[in-house]
Amino acid sequence: MTSYDKLAPDELRPALELLLAPPGGGRAAARALLPGFCDYLRAGNLPWEGWRSGPPGSPAALFLALLLPGHTALIFIPQPDENGIDPAAQLDLTRGALGELATRNLYYGQALLEAAAHSRGELLRQAGFRSLAPLAYMERSATYPWTETPSAAGLEWLQFDERTGPEFARTILASYQDSLDCPELTGIRPIDDIIASHQAVGRFDPALWELACVNGQPSGCLLLARHTHAPIVEVVYTGVVPAWRQRGVGGLLLRRALEQCRAAGARRLSVVVDDRNTPAKRLYERFAFTPVTHREAYWYRFAQ
Repeated sequence: MTSYDKLAPDELRPALELLLAPPGGGRAAARALLPGFCDYLRAGNLPWEGWRSGPPGSPAALFLALLLPGHTALIFIPQPDENGIDPAAQLDLTRGALGELATRNLYYGQALLEAAAHSRGELLRQAGFRSLAPLAYMERSATYPWTETPSAAGLEWLQFDERTGPEFARTILASYQDSLDCPELTGIRPIDDIIASHQAVGRFDPALWELACVNGQPSGCLLLARHTHAPIVEVVYTGVVPAWRQRGVGGLLLRRALEQCRAAGARRLSVVVDDRNTPAKRLYERFAFTPVTHREAYWYRFAQ
């Protein structure tokens, strides 16, 4: 069994050069990603825990977990067999670190890998992770092609606040019923943790969280956030309740998202979608979203 030590705060930046390095890219490729990643950590004030085996200057294995609101973790490991990382030591450390995280009251951990990071994915599977979903990261211009303001008979928009919070919770939960977007995660966390995790994406602004209500009945939810360091608005979550599906509500939500994106002065609107969710992908493509990258999501379920 490989021994390991906790990462000290001053070890984080050099560790990230290995953890963020793309397959075959080396530390130089990771350095370009460091400013944005560090901004993300600072903006969210995210706690983290990390471990390494071997000396600080030339580790044989590394593991980093960002502890996210909503009792989940975002997990990073380096590419095995590159930059001095030993696959056997990395597997031992990954299993040991997961054991450490099992005491942190987490529901699950997630790792998001580049399409070419096959050896990373295989090592995660050996450590007990399962493949969750292929993810498509899509974007479009806020202004072109132009979309009109959403309109429908009896349509009103309800904004998120302390008074409307319970209605948002009910609508979000209803929209999960028979959802095709990462259905493996449905029912694992209580709604308070789900909302906390959505609020932690980007820069939370309650004015960008809305319910589409038709004749006073919530039909869908739209949760947006400003990107932390780019003129982009992100679709954090969008969902339609079962009774209103196939009735054009999804299109209303995207038109509203683009209207809000322009009002916020952002240049682009982005979204991440489960690549298996064909109806959602077709809707985004109809609204001129195009893929900018793809990743594979892996997840590890902690015992509760």
